[in-house]
Amino acid sequence: MNRVLITGPTGFIGRHCLQRLAVEDCEVHAVSRNAADATSRIHWHTADLRSSSEARDLIRAVRPSHILHLGWEVTPRVYSQSPQNLRWLHASLALVSAFGEIGGSRFVGAGTSAEYEYGHQRCIEDTTPIRPSSIYGMCKGACWLGVDATARVHGFSAAWGRIFLPYGPGDPGARLIPSVVTALREKRPIKTTDGRQLRDFIYAPDIADLLVRLLFLSEYGAFNIGSGRATSVRFVMKYIADRMEGRELLRLGAIDSAPGDPPVLVADMAKVNRVLGWSVRTSIEAGLDRTLSQSNGW
Repeated sequence: MNRVLITGPTGFIGRHCLQRLAVEDCEVHAVSRNAADATSRIHWHTADLRSSSEARDLIRAVRPSHILHLGWEVTPRVYSQSPQNLRWLHASLALVSAFGEIGGSRFVGAGTSAEYEYGHQRCIEDTTPIRPSSIYGMCKGACWLGVDATARVHGFSAAWGRIFLPYGPGDPGARLIPSVVTALREKRPIKTTDGRQLRDFIYAPDIADLLVRLLFLSEYGAFNIGSGRATSVRFVMKYIADRMEGRELLRLGAIDSAPGDPPVLVADMAKVNRVLGWSVRTSIEAGLDRTLSQSNGW
């Protein structure tokens, strides 16, 4: 039986991946900085993976055959330029090096659309330049290069999922959709940009489905994790406001876009469709409806 180690299992995407892994025929080990109760399906471990030594010790103790690496600094409005990205980069490379040394077979890591150079109509895995503008994107891109090199040295299989714009149940409250929902519930006006930026929104359970699918396949390399559909931020905000009967609270265009905010950031999903046989299951409308129905925690 495959022995899977998942890092970042209590995060936004990690929780959905853990649920998805629970139905697979494998032994699941999860690691967090805080202790959690072991269950018949999940074996929990306590470690701070930002420490290279703790990362190595964990690998030697668990001896996983597969790793799904999601752990990273992702605090909204902080993560993009945080120096913690460097700490995560160093520790992630220690983790993957130890994995190679114990004879692991398959590593899948969570990358980001922020690795790509901005200004392209669609981001294509093996064509669009990797030229990140944020520390987060730089460190994620460097991590994949390190994983790729380590896999080639030790002979294990590796893949990298570049996640576009995730949303769904459990989305951190400071991010776009939960912040809009909260303001609408409180009947507060919402000052926004004009919202004409085009983004590739992907429902979190769909992200988990693709990452876990990738974990148990042998295909090597980088793969986009998106819907392939360009959706304006404006559409998302209006859709939510209409469902909550609060369109009059939107103040579109009241603030300027952040410097460097790309007008378009959309995944080309042809490689994933062709190589992995996967296509997105949840439309933006259905995903927003499901998210709103489960958003009592915001």
